[in-house]
Amino acid sequence: MQKRNKVVIVEGIIGAGKSSVCRELARALGPDTLMMLEPDEKEGANPYLADFYENQERWAFVMQVHLLQARYAMQLHAQWHVLSGRGHAVLDRSYFGDTCFARLQLANGALTNREFQTYSSIYHAMTASVLLPSIMVRLLVSPKIAHDRIQRRMQDETGRVCESTIPLKYLQDLDREISRMAAILRTQGVTVIDIPWDVDRDTPESREVAVQSMAARIAEQEPLDDFLDLHRRTL
Repeated sequence: MQKRNKVVIVEGIIGAGKSSVCRELARALGPDTLMMLEPDEKEGANPYLADFYENQERWAFVMQVHLLQARYAMQLHAQWHVLSGRGHAVLDRSYFGDTCFARLQLANGALTNREFQTYSSIYHAMTASVLLPSIMVRLLVSPKIAHDRIQRRMQDETGRVCESTIPLKYLQDLDREISRMAAILRTQGVTVIDIPWDVDRDTPESREVAVQSMAARIAEQEPLDDFLDLHRRTL
């Protein structure tokens, strides 16, 4: 029996290296794989990011709703690509992962309770048309190492300069929220693959071996049940 195409979401804290892994993983899964990167400042994908880092209370809600709709559109595109038999789909961060940031903004006081409830209402309304991902790949990186990577890359990527203001505690809190999200997806039948990613893989050969191993695990994975694979739920 032919193996089914899969929607793969790649999650991890800021600085984990998700974008690079997504590109390489999509290539490893085959030429028909759809790859969609997380919206950031580049090419106006997140026009509120710099404003948010300047004044979080003013821009948190606007930015979070903007990102939610962008990730929702990405999720639907990925579902259509997979269900129409075109190939796998790999997403850099996801509709589900967006909730981690919303919860953090509430905990940090950037979102009010009223704003969070509005965000939640929008999220749950959208969820009616969102399917479970097939697989979640989580890059496990310590917040301290991620923080050091952010400092190194901000000089090289113009769309990342504002990240220089991210404190270590924020990354620690985000890591806990991602753990929470991963645990919920596991209970709903999603395969979560944890990948240690603390060590910098500086050569193409070392990265290729690691990514090919990920791709092999994804290709071999089959859903527990056809109906569960399409089950709708909320976070």
